[in-house]
Amino acid sequence: MKQSFWNTRRLTIFGLMSALVFVSSWMQIPVGDVSRIHLGNGFCALTGLLFGPWLGGLASGMGSMLFDFTNPLYIAESWITFLTKFAIGFLAGWLAQRGQGGTPARQRIWDVAGAASGTLAYVVLYLTKSFVIKYWIEGQALEAVQVQLATKLVSSLINAAVGTIVAVLLAQALRPALRRAGLFGKTTGAGASKTQET
Repeated sequence: MKQSFWNTRRLTIFGLMSALVFVSSWMQIPVGDVSRIHLGNGFCALTGLLFGPWLGGLASGMGSMLFDFTNPLYIAESWITFLTKFAIGFLAGWLAQRGQGGTPARQRIWDVAGAASGTLAYVVLYLTKSFVIKYWIEGQALEAVQVQLATKLVSSLINAAVGTIVAVLLAQALRPALRRAGLFGKTTGAGASKTQET
């Protein structure tokens, strides 16, 4: 009989990491009226690095979508937020798993690759969504949209850089404790023998 992906351990971690993504999204510095610098993307990537692509992606999407529910301006786009933030956690986790079973240096390289890929993929998705909404749906002038996108690009790249650094440093610090607690590997879907070697 095929075992379900969801169990008590994964549900608990899903809830905890969704909450951390939600809270970290509030740690922000507004950039004008069109963007902000925040830690949410870093915790999306961290969730993927620690707990794998599926759990990482789902918790990232859920925590970010719940954040959108707190602002009437974001509610209509909350489902898009779920998908774009899912991409951060999924890509980070998918690539980070390539480093499992290797040396700490190898794991660090894959962590950086995963976190950077996830956060940069989000930048592309976010700017694409913003262009479609501002230009095609709202009908704003192209020049005005370009100015807004330029501001969003700068803050988004800062978010990507900060998020990558935060995610990699925290992942390196937390993995030993998670491994000792028996949590690392049992939630990622990776084989126990493989994760125990790292």
